[in-house]
Amino acid sequence: MSERNYTTVNPCIMCQPIGSVMAFKGIEDSMVLLHGSQGCSTYMRLHLAHHFREPVDIGSSSLSEKGAVYGGSENLKKGLKNLILRYNPKVIGVSTTCLAETIGDDISRIISEFREEEGIGAERIIIPVPTPSYEESHNSGYIKAVEAIVKTFTMDESKKAIFNNKLNVVLSENISPEDTRELKHVFDSIVGHNSYILLPDISETFDAPMTGELHKIQPGGTTHADIADMKNSAATIGLGITNDNKAVNYLEQTFDIPSQNLPLPIGLEYTDRVLAALSNISGAEIPDEFQKERGRLIDAMVDSHKYVYGTKVAIYGDPNNVLGMLSLALENGMHPILVVASSKSPRFAEQAMERVKQVKPDCDVTILEDVDFDTFNDAVKKAKPQMLIGNSNGKYIAKEMNIPLIRFGFPIHDRVGAQRILTLGYKGAMRMLDRITNTILEVEDTELAAKWSEPESYVPLGESGFHSAEA
Repeated sequence: MSERNYTTVNPCIMCQPIGSVMAFKGIEDSMVLLHGSQGCSTYMRLHLAHHFREPVDIGSSSLSEKGAVYGGSENLKKGLKNLILRYNPKVIGVSTTCLAETIGDDISRIISEFREEEGIGAERIIIPVPTPSYEESHNSGYIKAVEAIVKTFTMDESKKAIFNNKLNVVLSENISPEDTRELKHVFDSIVGHNSYILLPDISETFDAPMTGELHKIQPGGTTHADIADMKNSAATIGLGITNDNKAVNYLEQTFDIPSQNLPLPIGLEYTDRVLAALSNISGAEIPDEFQKERGRLIDAMVDSHKYVYGTKVAIYGDPNNVLGMLSLALENGMHPILVVASSKSPRFAEQAMERVKQVKPDCDVTILEDVDFDTFNDAVKKAKPQMLIGNSNGKYIAKEMNIPLIRFGFPIHDRVGAQRILTLGYKGAMRMLDRITNTILEVEDTELAAKWSEPESYVPLGESGFHSAEA
């Protein structure tokens, strides 16, 4: 395990505000305003639009040198006023940046002054989130924003209004819209439609259908009424076990709602755990549909075993996604020789090693976290994997080492369809396993062609690793 305590070269993480944007995009009728320079919002719009292939509007207070010296109060007020005038959102998330945090702007006070000066009533919800870019990562920004959303909507900490007998489901890490839709299908089928509250829900907001209508704010997301009703729920599940899900902790400590944290349902074991927990909470049997999907996944594992067994892979990305992909790789007999979490996470290394010991105790694996791509590239060169599994930022070392890259996670900016990649559940595990297996088969075809065309220079698989272009 390694911890970054040196100059960062090409970080594996993105800044906190981009995580807060992804969280706010998962609630209905909301916009984000970044209190900072114009370049911050431009960078994030570009990054998110390239990944999701959707227009992403983010407001900015456009702080300049003057604001840095005299404070950004006037800029923030003007930004809020313009955002309301042009988009009229019911919810505005105000996320700070390096500059705003460095000069020490009191965001809550400025928002209070703005409300009083402009006569903004309680129907317009403005949520400040402290997300300086010089610390932590996009993952922590996501967690902070979700916590702030829950706290704001459940602000009345008085006795619960009406016990709704619902299940709260709170994500602690960004997943794709397709994964979100699959999660909703699973919960609909086991817990029951309208019997749970999923937060955040980007199934429509980051993957909207083409209807011919122009929406300044895309419809969809968790409703405000549902978020406010979370304090009346019977139980809470936090999806993600490597970090502290602050919203889950808040609901339990403030409203005595029992909770449990479960892994993202990636692969056989982790999906089994989630479905078993849902069955236990709801008292319902796991539907036959998912029993059949589980059987198809096991059949796919048998079909693929002779191709994937022993394949040396390096997995990298956001902690909970990496942990799930590690589990899937181990279940299928692969050899994950390098496992890298982009950011520091309280329980990532512990959970990763525990999973390795459960499935393949003799597996020699290097686990790193909170490293930059300079360190990551050196680790890849040392480990010599036959395949990379992670986001697009690994393409440079993949090309240098002439090994395939299976794109997974965030960001994927050099291929289309990232918003439709399904990883969760039995169905997602089957799709991922098919991608991995078919990449191996394609590599072997390429190697066979190389052997036929240049028999003298051909080096067999296993001595040099895979020889192929990216997948």
